Amino acid sequence: MFNICDLLKDNYDYNDQNNRFLRVRSSNVGLDVIKYLKDRLKYLDIEILTKPAGNILNLMENGSLEGWCWETTESAVVFLNDSDYIERGDLLFTNNKKYFHSWICFIYGGIEYVFDPCLNILCEKEIYHKVFEVDVQGRVSSKQVQEEMIRQIQEPKKDDNSEIMKFTKYLEGLLGDNSRIKGEVVCHGKEDINHPLFRNGVGYKANIDGNKIKSLVAHYYLNG
Repeated sequence: MFNICDLLKDNYDYNDQNNRFLRVRSSNVGLDVIKYLKDRLKYLDIEILTKPAGNILNLMENGSLEGWCWETTESAVVFLNDSDYIERGDLLFTNNKKYFHSWICFIYGGIEYVFDPCLNILCEKEIYHKVFEVDVQGRVSSKQVQEEMIRQIQEPKKDDNSEIMKFTKYLEGLLGDNSRIKGEVVCHGKEDINHPLFRNGVGYKANIDGNKIKSLVAHYYLNG
């Protein structure tokens, strides 16, 4: 196992993409950090297209969240502290290939971590930024995401003819009146990397108490 001191002083060539992932996935993260995330995220379930709902950490472990980074980070960050946040930008992969992506940064026990459920990564932020030579282009806090999500859920768009809503109606036709998607409110993102719901198009069922989201079922429709 590697520790952060080894990672920050090394001179390894990261042109081997597998080596990058080996580094971040081999870093030491205490069981208390994992338990903290499990406790915080136990009230978030995710449905991908027509698949049954699953817990975010289980979906992360089996690789089901790859390609859904905007939706997943925005759905998960609302269960963390108000000052925790999403970063969006480029990661550097093999042969200088840039990967446009988003991930969550949170503080636990005085240490800042990255939780990247779509790439199955949990490590200290310093390691993540070092290994992937991160280029941060946007940042939004948990509080901002939660406020915008609650606003859109409580004030849904009328006469919504977006592609997401067309697909929702198509699925309702396939699955019938008892479809689990009935009663969802679709949130809409913007092409603004600093917007709370960047590229979001998720159908949400939420339990909201005042200004806090207590539980959430997030239904993903269109990837990309």
